[in-house]
Amino acid sequence: MRENSSVAGWDLYTRDMSTLEGLNEAQQEAVLHGEGPLLILAGAGSGKTRALTERLAHLLESGAARPEEILAITFTNKAAQEMRARVARRVPQAADRLWILTFHQASARILRREADRLGYPRDFAIYDTQDQLQVMRQVLGRMNLDEKRYPPSGILHRISKAKNELQTPDDVRAEGGFFEEQVARAFEGYQERLRQLGALDFDDLIGFVVHLMEEDQEVREHWQQRFRHLLVDEYQDTNLAQYRWVRALVGKRQNLAVVGDPDQSIYGWRGADIRNILEFEKDFPHARVVLLTENYRSTGRILKTANALIRPNRLRREKELWSALGEGEPVRVGVAQDEWQEGEWVGRRIEEVRRAGTPLSEIAVLYRTNAQSRSHEEALIRHAIPYRLVGGLRFYERLEIKDLLAYLRLVQNERDDLAFRRALNVPKRGLGPATLVRIEEIAAHEGVPDLQAARAVAAELPGKKGRDLKAFLDLIEELQSAKQSFTTSRLVEEVAERSGYLASLRLEGTVESQSRAENVESLINKAREAEAESPLLEDFLAKVALLSDVDEADAADGRVSVMTLHAAKGLEFDCVFLTGMEEGLLPHSRAAFEESELEEERRLFYVGVTRARKELWLLRALRRQRRGETVPSVASRFLQDLPRDAVEEVVLNGGAEHALPPGRRMSVSSYLGQPSAQVVVGDHVRHREFGEGTVVQLRENGDEVEVTVAFPSAGLRRLLARYAGLEKVGT
Repeated sequence: MRENSSVAGWDLYTRDMSTLEGLNEAQQEAVLHGEGPLLILAGAGSGKTRALTERLAHLLESGAARPEEILAITFTNKAAQEMRARVARRVPQAADRLWILTFHQASARILRREADRLGYPRDFAIYDTQDQLQVMRQVLGRMNLDEKRYPPSGILHRISKAKNELQTPDDVRAEGGFFEEQVARAFEGYQERLRQLGALDFDDLIGFVVHLMEEDQEVREHWQQRFRHLLVDEYQDTNLAQYRWVRALVGKRQNLAVVGDPDQSIYGWRGADIRNILEFEKDFPHARVVLLTENYRSTGRILKTANALIRPNRLRREKELWSALGEGEPVRVGVAQDEWQEGEWVGRRIEEVRRAGTPLSEIAVLYRTNAQSRSHEEALIRHAIPYRLVGGLRFYERLEIKDLLAYLRLVQNERDDLAFRRALNVPKRGLGPATLVRIEEIAAHEGVPDLQAARAVAAELPGKKGRDLKAFLDLIEELQSAKQSFTTSRLVEEVAERSGYLASLRLEGTVESQSRAENVESLINKAREAEAESPLLEDFLAKVALLSDVDEADAADGRVSVMTLHAAKGLEFDCVFLTGMEEGLLPHSRAAFEESELEEERRLFYVGVTRARKELWLLRALRRQRRGETVPSVASRFLQDLPRDAVEEVVLNGGAEHALPPGRRMSVSSYLGQPSAQVVVGDHVRHREFGEGTVVQLRENGDEVEVTVAFPSAGLRRLLARYAGLEKVGT
C-alpha cells in the first residue's frame, strides 16, 4: 500500500483502500500492478471477474488512464455486459467512454474508421452464418461445383479455419491436392463476392485488423497511442489471429493484463492455442505473474477432486485450488445399468434435491455430446421436472430430427402439406420457390394434397430438377407401401440413408455435422425402443409429439439446466450431475490416441467438476447404445485419478459393480513379454493381432487380470492379460 503525506497522496491511498476492500492478497496484487505486462492465472471460481473489474476501476481512479485509453476484451457479449455493469457501479461517470467489448465488437469499431484503407466502405455489412451460406452457394454455382461433393457449410468451415490461422487462399492451395485447390478457388471467389457486396464475415473482422496493424504503420501507431492499457479475459481461449491482434495493439508500452486459466482451455477444436497463455512470459519476459487460487465457489472435497483430476496434465501451470467454505459433502460416483437408468436415477435424485430445498435453477445435468441429452430429457419429462436445454434446442426440436420426422409424417399421412414442404428440400435438391409455387397452384386448382400435385409438376420439370423431384416422390411412395412390413426404426433408417440426409452430414465433415449425425442415430435408437410398446408408426409419431409439446414455462422455482460441458463453462450450480463418464464419451473417441486432445478432454472434465458448489455426482453406465446397438461401456480413465478420500461410491438401483475402476496401478508383469514390466492405465502396448493401443482400464476378475485396450484399428478390446501376449511399447 502506498503512503504519502500530501493531501493528493492521501486521497489516492483512500481510493486504493476502497478498491481493495474485500479482496484477498493475490487479487490486490493484480489490481495494484502498475505499468508493464501482467499475467493473472485465475483458477475456477477464484473471483477473476471482480479482480479484472477492480483493476480497471483502479486505473481510472488512480489517474493511470482516462476511460477512452482503456480497452477491455471479453469472449462473450454476456461477459462484456457483466463487466460493464460492474464498472458502472464503481465509476459511473466513466462507464460510457470505456471500450468493454468482444474481439469482434472491438474489431468492427476499429474497421469503421479504417475499412477504406482495405477497399471496403466504412458502413460495411457484417454477414452472419446464413448470409455466408448464401454467398458460398452463389460462388459454388458459378464454379459449377456440386454441393453434395462440396457442401457449402463444409467449405466455409475450412475457410474459417484458414482465416483463424491468418492463411490466404494461396496458403490453402499450397497444401496440395485437388480438394484444397477447389477450396482455395472457392475462398478467392467468396472473398471477391463479399467485397462486391461491401460485406465482411466474423473472421474477417479480426483478420483485417491484424493485417492493418501489422502492415500499416500509421494505423498501428494511432491505435497503440489510443489505448494505453489493454485487458484481455479468457486469454487461454485465444487463437492465432486473436493472439496477433493483441500483440499488434499492445505497442511498446506493453501495458497488457491478461486473465485466464490453462486448466480451462477447452476450445482447441476451434483453433484456441493453449500456448498463448503458457508462453506469455516468453512473449513478455518482464511480466508479473499473479496466481488466484482461493476458490469462492466450491467446497473442499470438490476442489480436492478437481486438483487431483487435472494434475496429470503436462500442458499447465501448477496450482492448487483451495476454499474456506469447509470440506462439504463427498463427491459421489455411481454406475447405472444403461443410459436410461442413468437418466431415470438423475430424475429421481433431482426430485429429492428439490424437496430438500434446492431450487431447480441451481441444478445442472452435464454431458459430453449432444446426443446424450435424450435419456435425460425424457426422464425429466416423466418426472414433470421443468428443464431448459442450454446451447441448443430440445432433442425433438432439433433441425435434423424435425427434418426426418417430416418424412415420417408424410409417409403416415400424405395430406400433411407442412411435412411435405419441409421434407421436399432436405437434403437440398435444387427445387426452389418457383417449383413450390407451381405445386401449390395445382394443388389448389385440383383440390389435392401437395404430395399428389407434385407428380404433375415432376412431369413438367426438365432435366435434373424433374428427376430429383420424381426420386423424392418415389421414395415416399415406396415407404408408404412398406409401412406395414417395415418396423418404425427401419423406416427411420431408410429415410436417413435413401434420402441422402446422412450422406450430406458426413460430407460436411464439421463438428456440428458430426453431432447432427449422432442425433440421427439417436432417433433410430428411439424408434427401436418404441417398438416394444407399439409397432405402429402412428403411435411413435404421437408419442414424439407429446414429448416435444410439454409446457415447462410455469415453474415458479426455475428450471434444471441440461447442457454439454462446453456450454457449462463460466456457469456454476449448487448441484451438478456429470454423466456418461465412459471411454468414448469422456474422453471422446476422437481424442483417445492424441496426447494433446486427451489433455483437452481432461480439462473439459475439470471444467465440469468445478461448476459444482455443494453437491457433485459423477455417473456412468455399464452399457450404452451406439449406432443402433447396445454395447458394453468402459469406465473413463479419468476416474482412476479421483482422490479416494474425497469421493464416495454409491449403488444406483440395480447397480451391479463398483463405479470406480480398480486402483491406478496393478502389476501384470507375469503376463507381459517383458517379465519386469508393469502396466498402468495410459501405457502403450502391442498386441500380435490388433497392433499398438493404449491401456484404458485394469481390473481383477477372480485370479485373472483383465486389461481393456483401445486400439486405433480395432476399437476397445477386453483381454485377459494371461493370454493376451501384450508387449509394453517404449520400455
